[in-house]
Amino acid sequence: MLRFVTSYATPTTTYRWLRGNHHGHSTVSDGQLSPEDNIQVYEEAGYDYLALSEHDILLDVKPFQKNTAMCLVPAIEVTSKDHQTLLYLGAVQELPARILSAKQIMDKVHDAGGLFIYDHPNWQPRPEYTTDALLDTMIGLPGMEIYTGVIERLPGEANASNRWDRLLSKGWQVYGHGTDDQHEPIDHFLAWNCVQWPQDAPVSWQGIVQACQAGQFYASTGVSIHQVGVREDGQEITLQSDADEIWWIMRDGIVANKFTSGHCTITMDEFQQWARVSEKPSEAIYIRAECMGQGHRKAWTQPFWIKDLS
Repeated sequence: MLRFVTSYATPTTTYRWLRGNHHGHSTVSDGQLSPEDNIQVYEEAGYDYLALSEHDILLDVKPFQKNTAMCLVPAIEVTSKDHQTLLYLGAVQELPARILSAKQIMDKVHDAGGLFIYDHPNWQPRPEYTTDALLDTMIGLPGMEIYTGVIERLPGEANASNRWDRLLSKGWQVYGHGTDDQHEPIDHFLAWNCVQWPQDAPVSWQGIVQACQAGQFYASTGVSIHQVGVREDGQEITLQSDADEIWWIMRDGIVANKFTSGHCTITMDEFQQWARVSEKPSEAIYIRAECMGQGHRKAWTQPFWIKDLS
C-alpha cells in the first residue's frame, strides 16, 4: 500500500512553532549591526531562536545568551576553495577557510555532528558559483536555502525552489530553508523557518539543529502554517495556514493541483489520480505545498514522500 511519509508530527500531536533565523552576520564579520543589536532586533520581533553565522569565525554565543530569552544557535559560514560560502549550523569548531571543496566542508560538518546547509544557490557573484554539476557532487546533501532574503538586492534569484525540485526529483532527501542572511537592517525579517517543537519541552540549540536535520520545520516569507502532518495510516495530508491559495508541487516542479484556500486535505487516492503513480513508485516521487499569500508572501512545506510500505 502506498503511504505518505513525512518528517512532521501527526495532526493529533500537540506542538508549537519556533520562529528563527539561522543565517546572518554582525560586525564580527561583514554585517552592519553588532551581535547585541542583532539579538535585540530579532527578540523584539518575537523570534524564538537566532544564529549569527559569521564568515569563517565561530562566534561564542554563551556570553550573549544570558541577556536574551531567544535561544542562540552556534553557527559559522565557511568559505570553500571555490569561494562558495556554506552554512555549518550547530558549529563546535571552525573549519579552514578557502581550503576545502563544498563536498569536503559538508562531510566535515556531518562528521562533527552539525547540519550542513547549501546557502543561496541562485546567487550570481560569478556564473560558476553554483552549477547543477556542482550540486550533483553533493551526495548526502541534507539542506539548502530555497529562499535567501539578501539576494533580493544582489545579482541572482532569492527563490531557489527550482534547484530544490531538481534535487528532490533525483530522489535526494533535501530539506528547504528560508533565511535573511542579514548584513544590513534592510535584510531583516525577509525569510525565516518555523520549527515544530513539543508543546512543553524546553528549547535548546541542540534540539533546534536536530529538528532541522529531521525536516521538522517549514520555510516562510510571510505566510504562517498552523498545522501540517500526515494521518497515522499515511493516507491523508492535513494542511492549515493563513494563505490565500495552496499549490501542490510534485516531481520536476509540476503543479499537481491548486486550492483557493489556506486549508486542505489531500488523500492518497487523490494524489494518485493527479500524478498517475504506479503501485511501485520510484524513490523520487514526492509532493510538497507552497502556501501563497498576498504579494510575494509564501510558505513552503517540506516534501511528503510516497512510499510502498506494504
